[in-house]
Amino acid sequence: MRPARYWSNTSTATYTSCGSVSCSLNNTWDELNTSQHGWGIDVRYSYMKADTLRAGSKRIAADTTKDEVENIHTTNRILAATIDYATDEQWGVSMYLPYVMRNRSHSVGGVGGLTGEVEKFKASALGDINVIGRYRCALHEESNSSVGVKFGLKLNTGSRNVQFVAGTVPDEIRLQLGNGSTDLILGVFWQLPTPGTSWSHFAQASLQKSINALPNFKPGNQINLDVGSRYLINKKFSGIFQVSAQRNSADTGAAATVLPSGAASSGGRIFSATTGLSYAITHDTQLYGLAQIPFYQSVNGEQLTSNLVFHIGLSRRF
Repeated sequence: MRPARYWSNTSTATYTSCGSVSCSLNNTWDELNTSQHGWGIDVRYSYMKADTLRAGSKRIAADTTKDEVENIHTTNRILAATIDYATDEQWGVSMYLPYVMRNRSHSVGGVGGLTGEVEKFKASALGDINVIGRYRCALHEESNSSVGVKFGLKLNTGSRNVQFVAGTVPDEIRLQLGNGSTDLILGVFWQLPTPGTSWSHFAQASLQKSINALPNFKPGNQINLDVGSRYLINKKFSGIFQVSAQRNSADTGAAATVLPSGAASSGGRIFSATTGLSYAITHDTQLYGLAQIPFYQSVNGEQLTSNLVFHIGLSRRF
């Protein structure tokens, strides 16, 4: 496999990925509640700045003096709407619609015919839409606990032709708002409301696998595991805590990012903790804010990683 390149006047540079490892967030605590029938909508703003360069689990410093591309930062801001409909206590479906705003910059080393300039990339458009169905089955009537399955698709709706500020299209597909892949999503979930107490608990595991990809690029499989609890502080406030694990396999294909040695420079593992508060504006409307902190990250090759992700959202059932 050849390295993905940002320009066309050299083939001897070293490349690092823009960072494809970012942990998932499970915000379906109310979606899985048996009392929530009918329509619901969740609008969430997320902010992540990936500016820490890693090789494996170690932080490394970018060297902008050599004949290579060095990543400086990638900033992702996502305004996403999740529209949900539950037909009854068992069946439901949701659609996730992300509007992605991405800023990216990297330097091009000043030797070997490279420019020494900082190239910038800005993109704002609809990303890849997810459509997920679910089936829930009650375990124990007294505790109201349940298990269920999820099944759906990540659709190929995100743009892949956004250009650098200078006017060229980057070859690294991971920079684009869509990766050209349609993915199958399968998952299982468990929920325990614990009636009579202020606690509720949840867990979810999922697999995302490409089933239709570009000829020169196939994203790696993604496995997610989320375990968390919600605590009712009073009638208005609830505290939320969640631990998440994610494993991304390396991308494959001629356009996948690799090092000059041929080693993959995409995918990896990340473990994070999320904590925050939700506020009940009304019985059916909640405002929430969450901070997601990775406590272990290990990437293939060299990639940019983030040390903190913020989420703020508003959800309502109708």
